[in-house]
Amino acid sequence: MRAYDGPAAHAPKGPASQPAPSSSGQAISAGELTARGGRLGPSNASSSEVPDNVYSDIRSQLTWRFGNLCINESNVKAVHTALGTLQPGAYRVALDRMERDGLLADYVKAQDPATRKAFLEQAESKGMLERRKGTAPAGPLGYPAEPDFFRNDPKLLESMRKAVNEHAMDVGSAYYRAHAEYLGRYVDAVNDAKSLRDIRALGEPRGAQLKDNVLGIGRKDPAGESYAAEWRRAIGQPRSLNLAYQTVNARYRELTDERAGGSILLHGKGSVTSHGVKLSEQVQVDTRGKAGAKTEAGVVLSGGRLEVELSQDSKGTKNVETTLDLGLLKLSVDSEGTRKAELSAGKLASVFVTINKEKAELGGGVLAEVEAGESKLEGEAGYTMKGLTPDRVRESFDKDHRGVFDLPRELEAGKSWDALTDKQRAAYEKEAWTREEWTQTLAREQRKRQ
Repeated sequence: MRAYDGPAAHAPKGPASQPAPSSSGQAISAGELTARGGRLGPSNASSSEVPDNVYSDIRSQLTWRFGNLCINESNVKAVHTALGTLQPGAYRVALDRMERDGLLADYVKAQDPATRKAFLEQAESKGMLERRKGTAPAGPLGYPAEPDFFRNDPKLLESMRKAVNEHAMDVGSAYYRAHAEYLGRYVDAVNDAKSLRDIRALGEPRGAQLKDNVLGIGRKDPAGESYAAEWRRAIGQPRSLNLAYQTVNARYRELTDERAGGSILLHGKGSVTSHGVKLSEQVQVDTRGKAGAKTEAGVVLSGGRLEVELSQDSKGTKNVETTLDLGLLKLSVDSEGTRKAELSAGKLASVFVTINKEKAELGGGVLAEVEAGESKLEGEAGYTMKGLTPDRVRESFDKDHRGVFDLPRELEAGKSWDALTDKQRAAYEKEAWTREEWTQTLAREQRKRQ
């Protein structure tokens, strides 16, 4: 920068071809320095000069006028193209000038997520932005990749910082949506699992939690908390893993022939008794959509007010039910611990309630009975609600309880399959452990410890 020394006519005369001293550096007028906000450009003046025609084009695209009352998509693309022709030094100067003229704020405001990302990537290529790289998708169910975030540096222009934060909101929200879709796929895969081994192969459901540090905001940034708070409000909270774990637990119970807590089972049953022989057919469906049917056959022995029924179903399960007939009231209990109270509601119908403390089941329904000679026809419709059994309640407070995804204690201790007792092997076979899987898992755990 030179001091003003009067009109050129009064300047000292010298050789016309005499070059400026090499030590004098870049010459810049006071007016241009003011236009740059007091900031000197790079030593290479040509790399920081914004051609007048380029800036005029940018201004015309971002200026509201008759016939162009708003900044549209084509205006944004035209500005993006014009900025892309500039060298890094000139690009920085152009954005500084746009900020002072209020054009950069309008340009950023008119961007959609795709054009905003393109703008920030352009600024990154010109050396104005830094990026924090995300991760890659993982697992067969497509756990989503954590996105890239541009650093919200306090040295950036205010409009540029807003664009960076808007982009962080876009990708953060999209990441949480992708995570929710992943959890949906996970739940479907668990419901489709044919064995506990299939569930273990899926692994535990993975959470998603973005922290403020992904924004790259410094602790001493006075505007940092404002940007971070705005970002947190925009992206919200990730989907909870509760449903995924509840699905795992429910499917685990089903695969081990145990009903899940909180489910309701609806059933319908028809039976015929003739000459002491009883045949019955029952269909049932629960609130998780699991349906089934079973056939029972047995004999009925009666004497006075007491009746004993011995039966066996199609799966080979045997049951003994003893009933005491008190007239309007019948009380019964079976070998599975289910107690039933049946109250007459007329000549042909009655209502009943059932309870089984060990299984934590409570139910009820209606029953109709018709006698035809030596035969008796019965129809029953009811429901059973499943609660938490005492064992499940104890598990909830047992810190040593092992879940579906926890390794067996014996395996963690380094025991081979053959070193297990017959009782232990039978228990683990019920959970779909095999000699092959046990041996492979044992070898993998031993390699981790080496």
